[in-house]
Amino acid sequence: MKISKEVKVGLLALVAGVILYIGFNFLKGVDFFSPTKKYYIVYNQIDGLTVSNPVTLNGMTIGRVDNLKMVTSQNNKIVVQIQVDEHIVLGDSTSAFIANTDLLGGKSIDLKLGKNSRTFENGDTLKGKIEKNITEMLSEKAIPILTNLDSTVVNLNKIFGDELGTSVKTTLHNFELASGDLKLLIGENRKNLYAITSNLSAMTSSLAQTEKELKPLIAKMNHFADSLNDLELKATVANANKAMENLSSITNKINSGQGSIGALVNDKAFIDNLNSAVKNMDKLVIDLRNNPKHYFSPLGQKPKKGYVAPE
Repeated sequence: MKISKEVKVGLLALVAGVILYIGFNFLKGVDFFSPTKKYYIVYNQIDGLTVSNPVTLNGMTIGRVDNLKMVTSQNNKIVVQIQVDEHIVLGDSTSAFIANTDLLGGKSIDLKLGKNSRTFENGDTLKGKIEKNITEMLSEKAIPILTNLDSTVVNLNKIFGDELGTSVKTTLHNFELASGDLKLLIGENRKNLYAITSNLSAMTSSLAQTEKELKPLIAKMNHFADSLNDLELKATVANANKAMENLSSITNKINSGQGSIGALVNDKAFIDNLNSAVKNMDKLVIDLRNNPKHYFSPLGQKPKKGYVAPE
C-alpha cells in the first residue's frame, strides 16, 4: 500500500504536536508516567501562586499546582487544584501552606503532615494556610523598633527641650566666629607663612644635600671600622697561635728529657730515690707520733730501753 505525501506530512505533524505537548507539560512538572491523586485547597488569597508551581513535602517536590479557580459565590475564594504522588498519604491533619521559595517572590505549596484520624482520598479538600512573606516579617520586626525610636526622640525633646536647640545654636555661632578669626589671622600673616614655608623648603633641600655628602663619609668610616676589627682579630689569632707553638715546644722538650724538668721527669733513678725519701719521711712521722719521748727526752737522760726503731 502506497502512502501519499499528504498522509506522511499529516502523521509527522501529529507526532510532532504530541511530542511538543508532552515536552511542554514535562517542563511544567507534569509526569505522565507516575500515578497521582488530585486534591483541592481553598484560600482567601493565593499571594501570587500560579499553575505549575511545585508542591513540596519536607523540601522535596511531590507534585504541582494543576489549576486555579475563583468561586464568586463564596466571597471570591480561590480553589487550588493540586496533583500529588499517590504514594503520599494525606489526611485530616494535613495543612497546605503557600510558602516563599526565594527572595524574588517564587511560590510553592508546602504540605505539613500530622497524625491523621482519617485518610483522604482522591478529590478531598485540604486545609489551606499562608506563610508570612518577607515583607510582613520585616514589618513586624521594624514596627516595634520604629515605635521605640519615636518614643526615644519624644523623651529627648522633653528632657532637653529648648535648651538643646539653644546650645546647638551657640556652638555653631562660636564655630563661625572662630572660623572668621582664623581666616583673618591667616590673611594678616600670609607673608610670614610664605617665608616660613620657603625656609622649610630650603632647609629640606639643604638636609637632602647634606645627606648625600654624608653617605660616602659614613661608608668610609664603616669600612675603616671593619678594617680595624679585622686587624685586631688577626693579631689576637696570631698571638694565640704563637702561644700554642711555644707550649707545644716546651712539652716536646720535657718529653725528650731536655732541661731540668725534662731530666727530673724522665730520670727513673731520681724518681725511685724520691719515692724512697717520701716513704722514710712517712715512717719517721709515724714513729714520732707513737714515741715522742724517744726524740724529746730531757738533756742528759738516756732513751728508754726496749725502743724498737721503725723498719
